[in-house]
Amino acid sequence: MIPPGAVMRALGFFAATLVLVPLAWGDPWPSIAIPPGNGRALRAPAPRPAPGDIDRRARLLADALRTGAPADIERATAFFLPRDPFLAIKDMSGAAGYFDTLVRWFRRDITRYRERHPWLARSSFVRFELSRACTWMSVGREANRLPYWSCYRSRLVLAHDGREERLESRVMIHWGDQWFCTHLAPRE
Repeated sequence: MIPPGAVMRALGFFAATLVLVPLAWGDPWPSIAIPPGNGRALRAPAPRPAPGDIDRRARLLADALRTGAPADIERATAFFLPRDPFLAIKDMSGAAGYFDTLVRWFRRDITRYRERHPWLARSSFVRFELSRACTWMSVGREANRLPYWSCYRSRLVLAHDGREERLESRVMIHWGDQWFCTHLAPRE
């Protein structure tokens, strides 16, 4: 026979565990302002932002691709979507860990591009071409709680030895009036 208070204690422990689990596993909502173009209440696509300062940040990526220096690769992360906007956008358990994985992939992709394209060591930045193949991601798509524009297969244009080459930036998304990479090279 089960002692009379044991069931109540077990139920109390179970209820307390359910309250604490989200605190242990969930990602906190970042304390940042949400730009109007990413507002949760948007039911129709916001106007697609212009390229803005993308060339300035793409130059940092071009520098990292040219040198491969750890400091340049670190500076190139300015081209990548910052952590707080990512956590605000994503509606998933473990979003912080997924962000860390994506940043690792971004850094690895820089190294892989350098390995596959030795000419990068002699390259210089020309421009960044934001793709016209874009989709409005409404709330609920791709595990997101905020909407955004997502553009696929944008191109970083670099010059070397008198010619231009293009490297793919697989996925660019907007946050406010800026564009950021979330996936650099195609996944293998």
